[in-house]
Amino acid sequence: MNENNIVERIKQNDTATIKKIYLENKLSFFKLANRYSIPNEVALDIYQDSIVALVENARKNSIDDLKSSINTYFIGIGKFMIFNYLKAKKTVDLSEFENTAVTESFSIDDEALNEREVALKKAYEQLGEQCQKILSLFYFENKKLEEIQTILNYENKDVLKSQKSRCISHLKKSLNPKK
Repeated sequence: MNENNIVERIKQNDTATIKKIYLENKLSFFKLANRYSIPNEVALDIYQDSIVALVENARKNSIDDLKSSINTYFIGIGKFMIFNYLKAKKTVDLSEFENTAVTESFSIDDEALNEREVALKKAYEQLGEQCQKILSLFYFENKKLEEIQTILNYENKDVLKSQKSRCISHLKKSLNPKK
């Protein structure tokens, strides 16, 4: 059965097809969730939300031109939801700490991180305090540049934009020193 047939069966609410996808991917999803130290109850909720999202996406015709297998797409949804869970779990309101040093945005134990994430954490920690504040506000707290400009007292949004770009560039160089 090709991927288009599977998508069509999902659209028609073919419970056998949906159940098959659900069962085929459960083990690999829970292995993924365990890598990030997600509690089993939370992982199960995320997994079930992922199957609901898959069905909704199929019904909205969002995956009619799927370039991967349905299983890969489904695990991708789950991974995205895991990252959102982790991101929400480690978000900190920096306004509480205005006059103190920047808070650590990477609050996950190193054992829960893969090799690339550990390298990113170390590179982030070696950035200057201002870069850490800017990147933390932008990426961890999803603040818009206008909000960051106000919080960090930048006179000009373009200056802030340039500073953010330099911070990202420095972070990339730290991660890929040979390039």
